[in-house]
This record gives sequence, C-alpha cells and structure tokens, in this order.
Amino acid sequence: MSRRGLLLAPLFCCLLASAGAQVPATVKTLKLGETAVKVNVYERAGAAVTFFSPHHNERGARELTKELVAARGGRFVEVEALDDAGAPARRLRFRVGGKPYGVDPNRVFTAQGRGCLRLPADAEAAVKAFADELLALLFAPGGRLRAGESIFVAVHNNADVEERAEAERDSDLTALGFVRPLRSRAFLRGEFAESAAGVYLSNTEEDEDNFILVTEPGLVAHFAGRGFNVVLQKPAAQLRDGKCSVDDGSLSVYAAFSGIPYINLEADALGGAARQRRMFQSVYDLLSQPR
Repeated sequence: MSRRGLLLAPLFCCLLASAGAQVPATVKTLKLGETAVKVNVYERAGAAVTFFSPHHNERGARELTKELVAARGGRFVEVEALDDAGAPARRLRFRVGGKPYGVDPNRVFTAQGRGCLRLPADAEAAVKAFADELLALLFAPGGRLRAGESIFVAVHNNADVEERAEAERDSDLTALGFVRPLRSRAFLRGEFAESAAGVYLSNTEEDEDNFILVTEPGLVAHFAGRGFNVVLQKPAAQLRDGKCSVDDGSLSVYAAFSGIPYINLEADALGGAARQRRMFQSVYDLLSQPR
C-alpha cells in the first residue's frame, strides 16, 4: 500500500464507524397510574424534526428511524412497552388502584379518544396525565412544534393485508381502507373513510399497506409526486363529530386540533422496509425546502 493509502485508511475506517454508530438513548420515565413507562429519546444534530413511534412492537420502523437519525440527524422518541415474556408489545399495561388495565398509546391524546376507551374514571384520569406528560416531551409548551421544526413525523408498521383472511381485510389499515365505498365500486373497503378528506392512490405503489397520512393539503403533492399513496386526514372542524371512528384519540387528530403539520409514514412490516426508507428520504427532502 502507498504512503497516501496508509494515511487515508484510518480516516476511511473512522468515517465508516461514524456512519454506523448508533445514537445513545436518553431514557425518560413517565407515570401511567402506578406504572412506570420508559420513553427513549435519540437525538443528533443535522435536522430539525421529531420522529415518534408509539408502538414498540413495530420494530422495523423503529430501527430504521434510529439508523437514519444517527446518519442524518433529528430527534426520535419511542414509547417502550413489553409483554409478559419481555418482548416488544403494542399496548401499555398499567395499574390504577391495584387493578390492571391496558391501553393503545396512540389512542390517548384527545378527550374523546380517551372516552372511547371506556375506562373507569380513575383509570381515564391516569391515562390523561400520562398523555399530557408525553405531549410535553414531544412538543413545545402550548402544543406547538419545537423551535426550528416545521413538521412532526410518526412512524408505523402494519400487518400485510394479503396475509389476512379475505373476510378480515376490510378492517385492515391500508390506503384503500380510507377510500369511501362507491355504489359502482363495491370492492372498496372504506373502514377508515370517515376520517379522511381524500386519498391519492399511486399507480407506482404496488402495496396498499404502504401509505403516508398527512394533516395538511399542502403536503399531499410532495409525497404524491414521489409515487406514494397519500391519505389526507379531515380538517379539525370535521373531526369533531362525536364518533370514535373519527376522533379516536390518535396523535394525528391531536395534531389537527393543534394546527401541527403532521406526517405518518406507514409501511408493511414484512415487505415495506425499502419503501419506508424512501419515505424517509422524501421527508428529509421536504425539510430542505422552504416552508
């Protein structure tokens, strides 16, 4: 090896090590009733954006987010939930007054959503206190974006609709699930249509499990132009109709009520990793544009 090669080799190795390095987690402990809930925060300079994962069992989305925050910057907040065997779980288990309860951590952010959980008053109050504490970690005081941020991004995985029985597919969370059934198109499912203002279905997207949900019309073109399925959530005024199918307590509804530009990157847990990576690229592209 030449002298120049010997000098460059250590530098190249350092660059590889830096690119593959993980950002260490800062662990916050929140209270949900009598139960401590760990919330992990990963942060690196380079991009003014917060990514959020409420469901700890959606490992693919979580690991990809950590990788990209380490490489490109940003802040990633994940809620940790474990089952009896210590494996990542979707729901948070907690106790109030010694009694056990369970809750989806993405159904706790609005008063109506919490009411839809049908919990006793003391358990619902504990859920509200937890949600308020989590929101204070995600956003600036007053429910606003943190300084320098222009969007908020949630990351999710969903089950492969093609793996489900035919009778179960109508209730599956897919881009088609947000399309209102038409008299001439009975095959459209529409399970989640009440919460959507409209849907863009891309002819270049092969999997209906992969889609991006946004709360602002101005965000649709950015992602539709890059070949993604895009769901536009209804505006805040139309979400206040008293139905649990519309205001389900999810963070996207809270964001609409608070005027926060919200983006949800949803991808098939089995085969959507490459597609979700391209979604992230589109988010970073958006961050580089003036808003």
